[in-house]
Amino acid sequence: MKWRDWFHDQSIQRKLSGITATVILAALLPIASITLGYEYHTAHQAALEEAQVQANIIRDNAAAALAFQDRPSATEVLDTLRASPNIAQAALFLLDNTLFAYYASDGTASHLDQAPRLEDKEIVSWENIQVVRSVHLKTQAVGWLVIESNLEAFYTRIRLYAMVIFLSTLAGLACAQLLARRLITHITDPLSRLVKLSQHVSSQKDYTLREIVKSQDEIGDLSQAFNTMLSHIHERDVQLNQLAYYDNVTGLTNRHYFKERAEQVVGNSLRYGSRGCLMFIDLDRFKAVNDTLGHDVGDELLRAVAQRLVQSLRNNDVVCRIGGDEFAVVLENVKNLDDVGLLAQKMIHALAQPFSLRGHEVFIGASVGISACPDHAGNMAELLRCADIAMYQAKAQGRGQFCTYSPHFEAPSL
Repeated sequence: MKWRDWFHDQSIQRKLSGITATVILAALLPIASITLGYEYHTAHQAALEEAQVQANIIRDNAAAALAFQDRPSATEVLDTLRASPNIAQAALFLLDNTLFAYYASDGTASHLDQAPRLEDKEIVSWENIQVVRSVHLKTQAVGWLVIESNLEAFYTRIRLYAMVIFLSTLAGLACAQLLARRLITHITDPLSRLVKLSQHVSSQKDYTLREIVKSQDEIGDLSQAFNTMLSHIHERDVQLNQLAYYDNVTGLTNRHYFKERAEQVVGNSLRYGSRGCLMFIDLDRFKAVNDTLGHDVGDELLRAVAQRLVQSLRNNDVVCRIGGDEFAVVLENVKNLDDVGLLAQKMIHALAQPFSLRGHEVFIGASVGISACPDHAGNMAELLRCADIAMYQAKAQGRGQFCTYSPHFEAPSL
């Protein structure tokens, strides 16, 4: 269970590398085992056949020496085995089981004190191969031959072969892993990019990013699906942002955006020593148009008003619709309040021009109230209050007027 949990916690690249190595080993180990087993059987059979051949040769050459009990000749025949390093010892026995001649590759005394049972046979053990042959002169049995072959050379060969197979398996595994790793990288890189992209999107909330689709396989489908999901989220955010910050009639920013923007302007004014201004604009005679010609014409008039206000402002100025027939303008980095007055006159003049709406020529006007930070207020609430007081003062002076806030607007009348 722990191993399974550990495996589940690894990266996909490590999982694929581990699976690849396991599959390669599962394929190579049976091949290596079968090859080594075949070599073991072949080499062992070759050692047995070599011992049998040596026994047959010695048996034929020693027949006369045993028949005539010529010990020097028998010993000389056995000494020819020195040319065969795999033969450890050999012995010739008479029919009465007497040891007649002996040979040992290391020169030691005989370990074959008794003749074997009177039958031709091969005795195979882990340490040696013993071949027993009856010796005949013509058709008459004259003795017995025992040859013992050690298996040191055989095991040396098997160990060397096993080492070659082991190293070949390792080399094959290393080459296969190297190739597999490069192929795995092509698979896991897009997934890694998707993970990084999703983490970036999650932390930065930037749904405009997209993953580059480079393949038509399942990973390509996943990337395309991820991009589609981001597109849908981005479209949803745009729609939500539109609903949250924009007026659905005029397309201007709404009261919510206006408050955030005004708060930002006040903060910048106090922080950097600049001047920010608010302008409240209240339309004159709008209610009469709306009631007489209908709400559709009223909405069309509001859109036309918004267009004229936007055309009157600088590019960095913001105009918002904050109520039914109320608009507001946020100005930043104002050098001279007189310039704001000129801008108010420009907007009032623009709105005083007739509007042609569905065959009707409509006339309205506007009253504008102006407040400035830090001139008139040091916080957002006070700045809004000052602009509102200035607007009502402008309406009190007659239509098509503007007023910049002054403290005496709030002075009690005598």
